[in-house]
Amino acid sequence: MSIKSLFTEKYRPKTMDDIILLPRIRKHFENGITQNYILAGNYGGGKTSIARILIGKYTKDIPYLELNASLYTSIEVLRSEIEDFCRYTPMMETDYKYKFVFLDEFERVSIQFQDAFKAFIEKYSKNVRFILTTNHLNKVSEGIKSRMTILNFDAQTIEEEKFLKMAMFKRINNIILPKENSQITKDDLISIINKKYPDFRSILTEVQTYIQTGGFDSDININQKTKALLYDMLYDKSYNYEKIYHFLMTNFGVDKIDILIKLLGKPFIDWSISNNKDINKLFQLNYIIADYTSKLETTTDPIILGLTIIGKFRDILL
Repeated sequence: MSIKSLFTEKYRPKTMDDIILLPRIRKHFENGITQNYILAGNYGGGKTSIARILIGKYTKDIPYLELNASLYTSIEVLRSEIEDFCRYTPMMETDYKYKFVFLDEFERVSIQFQDAFKAFIEKYSKNVRFILTTNHLNKVSEGIKSRMTILNFDAQTIEEEKFLKMAMFKRINNIILPKENSQITKDDLISIINKKYPDFRSILTEVQTYIQTGGFDSDININQKTKALLYDMLYDKSYNYEKIYHFLMTNFGVDKIDILIKLLGKPFIDWSISNNKDINKLFQLNYIIADYTSKLETTTDPIILGLTIIGKFRDILL
């Protein structure tokens, strides 16, 4: 099958209906852009897309300026291009109340830029609205944050995480795959989402790779039945030492214990949350993985290491 364009561009959201947003974020923009905003959160969460969609929907013929702040970090850009845009007054009467300035990846600008920008927010408050996006909110000065409304696009609760993952699943399964005349099993699609969450851009890249190659591009995504058996045996007392040893030798062997350890890391966390397991025990389990990952390089018998990790997990879970 020939895929002519990247999914990340082909399926980039163009309308409010296209974009995946938490309800609390979507509700904030029901009446358009009314305040100065900082859109913060992880990569691939839709910050840039929603800014462009809002500007396109609510501005139309209204002037706006968009700059990738990672490319325009100097205070000179603020003093020239941005200030020129903000203070420009059209000669003819207009219907619009605000002009818009959109600065993407704002955390990349210089300290001098940020210090001067605080005064801009106040100076042009009557006729300009500013939208900033950032992947690192801690790199934005407190003075700027205190002058703007901050919207965190990252899930703040397990319920919000489940909402986003389900929305991602539905968009891919119900819209993208039919358009591509392609199929991905439910388990494999869930695995892709869990693997790359919360970066939807990376999820789309993984989906495209899967369609093109007919499988995963990483050996961590081993047979779903094997993964399910691994997680089940952690909670099943009927699995004795002999059965677990046979399972490890058959499915992982000496050369793939590193994959076993990876599967007991983030994939197991995602599986535990999705299956409503006692997530408070994950703290102890994470400590075991962090401790034993480094031991893999020095151990003389990886199988014994794998058995030890599973045994310690079962001591906590059973």
